[in-house]
Amino acid sequence: MSKAPALKLQGICKSFHQGHKALHVLKGIDLEVKQGELVALIGASGSGKSTLLQVAGLLDRPTSGTIAIAGAEVHDLKDEARSDIRRNRLGFVYQFHHLLPDFTALENVELALRISGVSSVDATAQAKAVLEEIGLAERLNHTPSELSGGEQQRVAIARAIVTNPSLLLADEPTGNLDEETAARVFKLLVSMVRDRGLAAVIATHDASLAAQMDRQLHLSAGVLHES
Repeated sequence: MSKAPALKLQGICKSFHQGHKALHVLKGIDLEVKQGELVALIGASGSGKSTLLQVAGLLDRPTSGTIAIAGAEVHDLKDEARSDIRRNRLGFVYQFHHLLPDFTALENVELALRISGVSSVDATAQAKAVLEEIGLAERLNHTPSELSGGEQQRVAIARAIVTNPSLLLADEPTGNLDEETAARVFKLLVSMVRDRGLAAVIATHDASLAAQMDRQLHLSAGVLHES
């Protein structure tokens, strides 16, 4: 029997109201991402990429449509159940790292595991192993202000994958970095996702980065097209 898709969106619409007017950002989005598949989401600024990722990641609710993660429909779940899925089955990387400024790199990554119920000893060991894998063995006890932009984003990647999610969602994960650093960080992200067999949807405006993915989808005027 074939495995259920890591992510399946059907008829996803999302509208926002501005006074008496409705702004239709997503217009009937259908998307299926297979387990282990890497999908690039391309679109101009303001095209709705972030909104689509927020809906897919259960950070926002669609106006209409259905969402299934690993075969389980999740769009109608209550807030506590949605939070549980985000903690244990989803990983997120954003353009800005959103690291806790007073925590070290190790502590920032540990925290993701502790929130998921992992013991302190195991969380430390697992976080350290991922940070070493990502090339930050010498930076474990540095706070974000003591790290370069590329190092900060690598910590954010480690935090996203340390819980072994089934699906990674990344919103312009290298958009705040210079071109050379962005290329290195993106290559590392793709490598670590592939090594773990994760599915991923990664929004980027960079065609050369998108070309490293299995598929490229273009979001324009609220409609999703295969590139």
